[in-house]
Amino acid sequence: MKADEHILKLVHIGLKYRDLLPEKSGIYYVLDEQSIVWYIGQAKNLRSRWSGNNHHRLYQLQKQRKKQFTIYYELISQLQLDAIERQHIEQYNPQLNRTKVKAQKLHPTETLLRETLILIAPYSFVLGVESPRKEDPKLIEDSINWRDAWRVQKAVLPLRVIHICINLNQLGECLKENDWHSLCLFLRKVFRQRNNYSESWACKGTLKYEYSGIFYVRRLLVNGFAIEVYVTNQETADLIQEYELTQLAGVNIRVINEAYLAIIKNKCQLRITGMYVYYNNQNQPYEEYRRRAIERLSPYKEDLVKLLFNEVLDISKLKILNV
Repeated sequence: MKADEHILKLVHIGLKYRDLLPEKSGIYYVLDEQSIVWYIGQAKNLRSRWSGNNHHRLYQLQKQRKKQFTIYYELISQLQLDAIERQHIEQYNPQLNRTKVKAQKLHPTETLLRETLILIAPYSFVLGVESPRKEDPKLIEDSINWRDAWRVQKAVLPLRVIHICINLNQLGECLKENDWHSLCLFLRKVFRQRNNYSESWACKGTLKYEYSGIFYVRRLLVNGFAIEVYVTNQETADLIQEYELTQLAGVNIRVINEAYLAIIKNKCQLRITGMYVYYNNQNQPYEEYRRRAIERLSPYKEDLVKLLFNEVLDISKLKILNV
């Protein structure tokens, strides 16, 4: 049923701005762009009711991708909430109030990691594992000074960090068109935001710039570890003559041994846009900072990420390289 003048005169706010709702009790009405009433509910605290992804109808609303929803609300005392809500549901007969709640099935973060690794493992290797950054006050200080505070975010500081590099040349050889656009398109699809996972890959840079051929480091916090993924070019990969095979979260992936890690430490640096051979230039303090990030690595020798859920994966779909 369409909203009448009573609802349309109320204060309202777009669904995506729901965190701006007042922290007061009231009745709320969810309308689409045609003023159709989709849902009516009550809340002792409107903002808390809609904060984050807490609302039990949010998933159903978000699935309506062609609809633009707005929350209209009126402030009502808690003593009147039940009666007014019941009255208005009967009056407007919203369609979602008549349906069962459809819960969104959330996959654990370890499943996202495993799926990602299956897609990138043929063109990637584990560079090493880094001790918790909270143990290195100098790294924390330099990261803040060089405007790289993302590296030392609070959630990351106490975790060991597993570093993975994607060899762009190997990846390009497997694509139909070996160019920057195809490479970035594939990687954007691999690390895209997914609504049905409990966490997503975080990105250091601005995604829109990746269209110009830049891939920023990705990070995922999973089962007590931080996983950071970089890209690297053939010049760096040529420093490594052989790999060993290991596992990460139960997925087979290549790893470099201690000898080759020593070579990488001596000749390379880690940037937010990838791992590259180090060439001394005038901005030496900053270059040394980027080298310090790689010097803290130790060899990765065994599968450190223990699976807690071990969901069954449909590998036949994941292994299709399709851009």
